[in-house]
Amino acid sequence: MITFRGTNLMLAALMSGDLDYMTILPFAVGAASRGVPVKIVGSVTRTSTVAIVARSGIDGIKGLKGKKIGINSFGSSVDYTVYAALSRNGINPNKDVTILMSGGGNADRIAALVTGSIDATVVSSPFEQMAEKQGLKTVVTAQELTQYVRIPVTGIVATHKKVDKDADETVRLLRALRSAISWLQQQPDYTISWFEKVMRLDRVSAEKFYGLVRDQYNPELSLPDSVVDDLLAVGTFRSKEKSTFNPQAARDWTFAEKAKR
Repeated sequence: MITFRGTNLMLAALMSGDLDYMTILPFAVGAASRGVPVKIVGSVTRTSTVAIVARSGIDGIKGLKGKKIGINSFGSSVDYTVYAALSRNGINPNKDVTILMSGGGNADRIAALVTGSIDATVVSSPFEQMAEKQGLKTVVTAQELTQYVRIPVTGIVATHKKVDKDADETVRLLRALRSAISWLQQQPDYTISWFEKVMRLDRVSAEKFYGLVRDQYNPELSLPDSVVDDLLAVGTFRSKEKSTFNPQAARDWTFAEKAKR
């Protein structure tokens, strides 16, 4: 496993054959819509676990009207999460709120909330717990946010050439991934301890985070078409030209189905 600082570098390595697979789903669907021959073959989760946190005095998503909302960057999954959640609740993201770039990291955006430069932001779980410890409040929980928008971020992406050439390897990879996901769901003590170690959480926070993510893990590995539509929208919703790309062309669940056997 190799860590990259930037999705463009990751995609370049995938296309050159230096990588066999990459893991960022929204970026992959956006690349496919531009004609890059890649496809999603599996998704680790059913959605992302993100929440909207805000300064005191703001109640629920309707309370965000007229407020300043911080994101990491325009055109990101965080940006689309805000846009979709607001618009699907009758709030015009272009007129009724001010969306600002306020730092790429969760901790940066929480700091901006504390100083008052923004009124609300989206954070990845379990950072809402960190925010609450600093006197902020969770106005839309991760569970509630899935009612409005679902953007799973992590999965398996491969080039068309790779899956055509190494179909059996792809199935074996997905079968192993499926086993690992099922293990995490079925072994809470192990998983909670793992969260404590890797994410540096205390026991209570790790237990709370496990309760959130357990049912978001996706041993089926496939996604509904509506979720793939949202993945495409991440990279296209701010474009002046509407995409004519069929997002279902960016996924292939046949390997995931074979991995279940």
